[in-house]
Parts: sequence; structure tokens; C-alpha cells
Amino acid sequence: MDKFLRKFKNNNNFSFDNIMRIILFLIPLIGITFKSIIFQGFVINQDPYSLDILAGYNSAKPFINYYYAFTLIFISFSLLFKGKGRVLYLFIIDIIITLLILLDLGYFRGFLTMPSVLLLSQTANLDNMGGTISSMFSSKDFLLFIDFIILGIFVFLTRKSYTRVKKRAPITFIVTLLLGILYIGYVPFNLHVLKNEDVKNGYIFSNYDPTNTARYFSPVGYHLFDLYNVYKDSMPYNLTEEEKSQIEEFFNKKESLPDNEYAGMFKGKNLLVIQVESLESFVINKEINNQEITPVLNELVDSGLYFPNIHEQVNEGTSSDSDLMINTSMFPLRRGSTFFRYPNAKYNSLPLLLEENNYDTIAIHSDKGSFWNYAAGLKGIGFEKFVDYYSFDIDEEIGLGLSDESYFRQVTPMLKELSNPFYAFTVTLTSHGPFDLPKEKRALTLDSALDSNELGGYFQSVNYTDVQIGKFMETLDKEGLLDNTVVIIEGDHTGVHKYYNSSIEKLSQKEDWYLDNGDHTVPFIIWSKDIKEAKTFDTIGGQVDIMPTLLYLMGVPNDKYINTSLGRNLLNTNKSFAILTNLDVVGNLTQEEKEMYKNIVDLSDKMIRSNYLEDN
Repeated sequence: MDKFLRKFKNNNNFSFDNIMRIILFLIPLIGITFKSIIFQGFVINQDPYSLDILAGYNSAKPFINYYYAFTLIFISFSLLFKGKGRVLYLFIIDIIITLLILLDLGYFRGFLTMPSVLLLSQTANLDNMGGTISSMFSSKDFLLFIDFIILGIFVFLTRKSYTRVKKRAPITFIVTLLLGILYIGYVPFNLHVLKNEDVKNGYIFSNYDPTNTARYFSPVGYHLFDLYNVYKDSMPYNLTEEEKSQIEEFFNKKESLPDNEYAGMFKGKNLLVIQVESLESFVINKEINNQEITPVLNELVDSGLYFPNIHEQVNEGTSSDSDLMINTSMFPLRRGSTFFRYPNAKYNSLPLLLEENNYDTIAIHSDKGSFWNYAAGLKGIGFEKFVDYYSFDIDEEIGLGLSDESYFRQVTPMLKELSNPFYAFTVTLTSHGPFDLPKEKRALTLDSALDSNELGGYFQSVNYTDVQIGKFMETLDKEGLLDNTVVIIEGDHTGVHKYYNSSIEKLSQKEDWYLDNGDHTVPFIIWSKDIKEAKTFDTIGGQVDIMPTLLYLMGVPNDKYINTSLGRNLLNTNKSFAILTNLDVVGNLTQEEKEMYKNIVDLSDKMIRSNYLEDN
């Protein structure tokens, strides 16, 4: 090989070293672009763990020049280095971009969207999540690292070229950098400066959507746009007069119906909310091998009020977004976690409204307060007390932390110390993915294939938590706390179908109800000893609708929250719908209503950022 290279060098007028440097430049340029195509090959599938490179290429093909252009911007800086420094820079930038694409891929598998740079400020969320994170990656991801092998072999064979020629190429750098920038900037320049709205591909620069942005501009381009958007959103926001008018119009168009038998049904009673980790509606009243998965919840459904069609509306803040919606009836931010970005925003919240009626309020998490910035976020919402990990005896850990059995055992005395009436917001943890409940805790008898699958693990985990809820309520009853308490059970977001749907698809024997039917619903159960007639409501709703529904039951006057809550009272409505975080609408609405509710999701973001409710 060395003889061939020497012969090639001696027989060609064009510098052999120049050719080697060009090839050195092209390998990471093509390699990173190919990785972006591989990324599309994963995310284009319903199963993002399966790779279809051809489909990924076809998805990326119309925009492939943008892939090269964004990559070129980063690669061009190598021309400012000389000799081994250039080689080292190319390896480092390739590694950084590869790890970023790998992070994007893992995050997409978990959340079906792209991560924002804001997540870098949320590293506290990584505590105890090793198992969950590792389950987000596939053995096929090694394809992202193939170009390192090619680049390493090439550099080794041509190593003398970099020690022999040591010079920078500043002019080539400027030309290369400008080529990338000008190509990328051509369309927005025509759109925003020349006002030429007919320019080709203009649509890809409008309507920010993380997944589409990654498709149009590659993951590299997405993160540059994300940095710009995060910077832009970090600026203080002032609502325009038009936006204020749209908010007022939304509230003015809310339903106004006569009260029914549920108005003030539980006025003066204690309110206990149990938010169950990853609880989906599909397991309620279902059996495996003649075993009920959720016998306790089934009994509560049969003797309480039940809404099985509550669609999850969490965004990038996942569980913390549920905390936000349940207690404020506001949609979470479109980018980043609301609790991290605006922990001190003002709300007309469930705890504050109940405190006006002399309620003692407390939020009890077994996570550390730094996780999702719960401590600052929940105190900011208005809870008088916040209890976290440091107030518990961590005597039994399962998965992410304190077991639900130990958690509920330790919560009981905390509730007894509260003044009546009280509002307690409690959150379980054990049924968090990857649903690897220890063998000795698994009470369901499942066949080995199902039990080793994430779906079987989910059934076991939910069953475990269900049993602990039953024990908790028995203890509360013995303590006399259930006689004057309304118990609410709701799920923070979907679980096995949100993160492991592809694993369910791989089961050779599966029931139809195992599969994702697109509902993405979480249960909402209302139970009290005072409920005389149980009822299941077919009404479609979302998590933002839970707070006004609870306030209606607790006897808080409608005018106290009608003009600040974005949800509606599900116990007194003629509408059946939910607006999802991706702006899809589930249910029957007119086109005008659909546009209004899509708009209010965006306006909710702006209301939080501008602290709109501080003065309203």
C-alpha cells in the first residue's frame, strides 16, 4: 500500500498531500450527513428501534443539501488548524455531533420528539435513571460510529501527509463557511428581508416543530435552530394587544350551564390526589390469566365517578407537566420544562383557591426536590408545604427510588398531622419504566415471554402499585381519615405505550387490547364514601380539565377560576374533546373551535412567560 501511495504521489502533478487533505475533509462531511440519514431511518418508522435506511434517505433526500450545509459549517473550522491539529479537530467535532445524534435518537424513542438544549439545565433528572436511559438505545446504533473506523484507517495510512505539510487554509475556511451559511440563509433572506413568500422550500422555515425541523435540516441544523429559539424565548415576553384580546375571547366563549347535582358535592371535605406514575386507562378492568391487573382501582371505579378518556397533554416536562396541569389548568410550555424555566410564575391554582377556604395544602414527592425542579415549581404554584426525598426513611428502594409500599406507609402520619380540611397532592414512583419490578414483588402469574417483556413488567408494576394503594386506603380508613376525604386517582402520563410500544409489537402471542390504539389516555377516578351512585363518563377530556372539575366538586364558586383555567368542568359540559400537545384534536369540534383551542395552547405558553396571571 505504501509503495502504491508513493508511486501515485510521484506520478501526479497535483499535490498528493492536497488530495489527502481533501479526502480527510470529505470523510466526516459525508459521514455526519449519513448519520443524519440513519437518524431519519429510525424515526421514520412506527418502531424507532428498527432501522430503514432507504426510508430515511427518501425522507431526507429533498433536503439533503441542507444536511451538507449545516455539517459544512462545523467541519470548515478544521481549516483553521494545521497538521495533526486538523485531524484532532475533525475527530472531536465528529464525536460531539455523533453523541448529540445518539442523544436525539434515545430521547426521540422515549418522547417522540427532539430534545431541547434546555434539557442540559435539567441534569438533576438523571439521578437513578440508568435503567430507563439504557432502554432507549438499540444495538443498531453502532452504525453511527462506522465513519470513525474509516477515518481512523485513512489517517493511519496517510499520517505522513499531516506531518509533512503544516499550514492553515484561512481563505478556504472563509469560502467554505460562507457557502454553508449562504445556502442556509437564502430562503429566510428571501422570506423575511425581500418578502418573497413564493420562494421554494419556504414552508420549512415556518411553524416550528422539532421533529420536522430535524427532518428538514438534520439533527445538527435542528439544534442550531433550537439554540436560536431558546435565546429568543429567554427574552422577557410581553403579550400583544391582539394576544390579550384572543385570551379574553377564549374565556368569553366558555360554556355557561346551570349547576347540576355535582356542584359542591364535596364542599368542606379533605382532598387527596394520588398521581400514579405511568398509569394508562387500558389496564383498568382487564385480566391476565383470570387475574385482575388493578383490582383496587377497579373497585374504586365501580363505586365512584370515572373518566376513562382523559388524554395525556404533557410535553417536555413529562411528569412535572402533569403536576402543573392538575394544579393550574394551564398547558405546559412548548419548549423545556415549565418548572425549570418559570418556577415562580403566578397561577390561580388549585392549592391557592382551596387555601382561600382555609385548606391546609401539601405536596408530597419521594423524589428529590431538584428532580424536575419540583420543590421550586410546586411551592411557586402555591402549596404551603413541600415534602421530598430528604423527609423519608429510604428503607426500601425499587427502580427510581423509594418503593410505593414504603412511601404510602410514611405518608399516612404526614396526613394525620395536617389541619382539616386539607389538600394533599401525592405522587407514586415504582411503576416508572423500564418496569423491572424485582421478581419477589411480582404477584401476577404470566407466561415467561410476556413476563420478560416490558408489557409484562408494566402489568406487574401497575399491579404492585394498585395493591399498595389498597393498603394505603385501608390504613387511612382505620385512622378515620377516609370518612371526610375525597380520593382522586389519576395517571401522570402514559407508560408502556409511550416508551415501549415496539417491544409489545414483538410479542408472538398478544391480545388485541395490548396494542396501542392511539388513545394515549390516563384514568381519572373520583371516589368518596359519600358517592351514592357510581358512574362512568364517556366524555373526552384532557389533564387541564381535572382542576376545574375538582373545584366544582369542592364547592369553589365558578367565577373564582372560570377566567383563569384553560380546562373545563367535565361534570357539567356539553363538549367532548381534548387538544393534544402536538395540537391534534380528539373529539368533535367545529373547525373554528379547533383553531381556537390550538391557539390557546400557544397562548398558554405566552401567558406563563409573560406572567399574565399575576395581574389577572
